[in-house]
Amino acid sequence: MSNDINQITQQIETYFDGIEQQIFSGEQFAQWRGSFEVKKIYIKKENADIKCDLDVRLQHWPEGVVVKVYKHKALAVLPSVNDESIAREHLKQEPMPSKFWKGTFYFSLRTDLDDARYVLREGNEMTDVDAGTCLAMLKGFIEEVEGILA
Repeated sequence: MSNDINQITQQIETYFDGIEQQIFSGEQFAQWRGSFEVKKIYIKKENADIKCDLDVRLQHWPEGVVVKVYKHKALAVLPSVNDESIAREHLKQEPMPSKFWKGTFYFSLRTDLDDARYVLREGNEMTDVDAGTCLAMLKGFIEEVEGILA
């Protein structure tokens, strides 16, 4: 079993490294080139699957606003902010807490993100196609955040 989880962990790290590379140099994100900040966190535990987080933001966004691409148990993409007042100010509505992310609020006008943020419920099954879906969702959320902040 540990060999399997090590292989899965290595594959998921490779997918996340590819996502990060696309953010910085892919054509899909060219309009924001040079403006990205990405905080990468990989957590490995002995005989347990990996947790990967890429907190992606543009430098001019208010502090704490990010689009999080993550694989914990599930694989998902989440536009969020950790400051309730920033959410209230820019969204012009009562902030909606992010399900399963304590102290975090959705930074989106969408109301379906408790479910719509998921790419896969079982993140260990991640494929190239799922990595592409994450990139497409990331771009869509960056565009939405840019619109909210405009």
